[in-house]
Amino acid sequence: MKKTITILLLLSLGLPLLHSLPSAQAAAAGSSDFSITAERAEQLLDPLMEEEIRKGHIHGTAVVVTQGERILFSKGYGYADVNNKRPVDPAETLMRVGSITKTVTATAAMQLVEQGKLTLHDDINRFLTGYNVPVFGKNPITLHHLLTHTAGLDETVYEINALSRSSQLSAEAFLRQYFQDQPPVREPGEQYAYSNAGLGLVGNLIEQNSVADLNAYMSKHVFTPLDMPSANLTVPENNPQLAKSYTYTNGHYEEVPYTFLSIPGAGGLSVTPNEFAHFMIAQLNDGRYQGKSILKPSTIKTMHEQQFAEHPDLPGMGYGFYRGRLAGGIETLSHTGDVDGFHARMLLIPAKRLGILVVSNAVIEGSTPMGQKIEETLTGLIAGPEKTGRALPYTREQLQPYEGTYSISVAPKRGWGKWLYFLGGKDFEVTAADGRLILAGVFPDGTGERKELSYVPIAEGLFQEEGGGGKLWFEQGDHGWHMTIPQEITMEERPGLLHRPVFLLAVYAGSGLLFIALLAVWLVRYVVRLFRRTKKPVSMHITAITLLMSIFLVVQMVYGNAEITYGYPGWFAWGISSLPLAAAMIAVHLLWRDGIRPGKKNGAALGRCALAAGCIAYTAFLFYWNMLSVHVW
Repeated sequence: MKKTITILLLLSLGLPLLHSLPSAQAAAAGSSDFSITAERAEQLLDPLMEEEIRKGHIHGTAVVVTQGERILFSKGYGYADVNNKRPVDPAETLMRVGSITKTVTATAAMQLVEQGKLTLHDDINRFLTGYNVPVFGKNPITLHHLLTHTAGLDETVYEINALSRSSQLSAEAFLRQYFQDQPPVREPGEQYAYSNAGLGLVGNLIEQNSVADLNAYMSKHVFTPLDMPSANLTVPENNPQLAKSYTYTNGHYEEVPYTFLSIPGAGGLSVTPNEFAHFMIAQLNDGRYQGKSILKPSTIKTMHEQQFAEHPDLPGMGYGFYRGRLAGGIETLSHTGDVDGFHARMLLIPAKRLGILVVSNAVIEGSTPMGQKIEETLTGLIAGPEKTGRALPYTREQLQPYEGTYSISVAPKRGWGKWLYFLGGKDFEVTAADGRLILAGVFPDGTGERKELSYVPIAEGLFQEEGGGGKLWFEQGDHGWHMTIPQEITMEERPGLLHRPVFLLAVYAGSGLLFIALLAVWLVRYVVRLFRRTKKPVSMHITAITLLMSIFLVVQMVYGNAEITYGYPGWFAWGISSLPLAAAMIAVHLLWRDGIRPGKKNGAALGRCALAAGCIAYTAFLFYWNMLSVHVW
């Protein structure tokens, strides 16, 4: 990905998970009222896909449905390679599944738990060599925290991607630097916050405690037993079967380049959809596929059980899976993935022993993800009417404490990229009415549309969407109310004006443009005086300050913003990013000369002092937001 705004959207959504029934009960449930057949699936999906490919500019999609111990339905739609008209074939086409990799990484970690090489509730530093994970507060981070996204880790942005295999960092090198620059930001176990670093760390734990490269470990202990020879955690860029991915903008397709993930355990898997179906079958059949077992039934049960939820009545997390329910109360397990233009969704329904995998090689901005439409189409055959909690008779006055604007900006709190906070995130307005709350904002459904939804109270602080399955959870913290969209994110009440992204962006951009404008004015003055042969000098202090600041800002905008996920070379990290510090030192000298040193003060001198003071203040601003070669936490 080339744009920083894309970085902020690298959050995978997940439908929730379920707890496994014993296999005999699951088989009975699956055979008694199962209502999806291959013929029926094709009848429903073919016209849907034809319409989406025609209107939605979907390039290629693979759909695989498993039931019991077999693939029930498998079909490709569209092209894996648009230019060469190579069709998608679920049995042959390699697709990248992004963060669905995390479910495989969690499975491999649980293999080591079974062997006693890892434990779920001990300090992970016990199992690490080469670096330690810092502690926030008193409680250490455990594997349980990592597998449920509750470890309290900072957002991962800097150097997470590479443009080539040769420039790709090892997971250990990446994580060592990450924890040095970005220690945890909250107590472990308190709050769900999706974390690529967390599952990347799980992958490195596997490497360090199996004495094998993660891809080699997976190949021997997961991929081979499940008959997945195409599966690989590195990008098979020279394999002609690897699908290309695209965006559709301004009436034409643009190919998205492949990138290489520094922490492949978080999202590096490439595999044919039919082979990934073997993994889904094993998860739905007590860890077994064609007579080979990758986990004990009790371990599979543990992975599927609820391991964390913000509230007992909310869908929660298992180990590597999101828990949830279809309309009618049927429990589900799920995960999604997005990487380099690929979008993937996996849904498991243990009570039906049913699995659905959808992988597309397209990014369609402002539309509901294809996988979501397919899931809703197929699960509509087995889901009953929506079950809702009984609404409590709250008055508008009782609901008014929840009113307000809640905001979240998914940006690092430490290290390079802290300034991504300027780009903003999501704002949701909550308004109280009689017996319900009205929530307005851009919901995480992929459409990008602003909507208003109504929620009714079903318990203290807990609300359910009217006519739908969505829920909200409110909790009062030390600094006001928190609002949680389950399995998405927790938001705080919007900060005051001086701390809002829009204000900070205005300070950053406005001040930067002022320095560039002043440089232009100073250059014009210099040229004019040169031609007029006047002896009145142009302040070299001002010229140097505005020149250094302008170079920094232009290079930051053109290069720094786009390259942050790949890391910065020395010339930028220590050269360009040090220019404001040099400008500030010149400004200090100017202040001493024209403002502090005794002597006659005139309007020009006071103007130069004001600019010098502004330069120092702006450098401090940049320093706080970690845009310089030296960082504040």
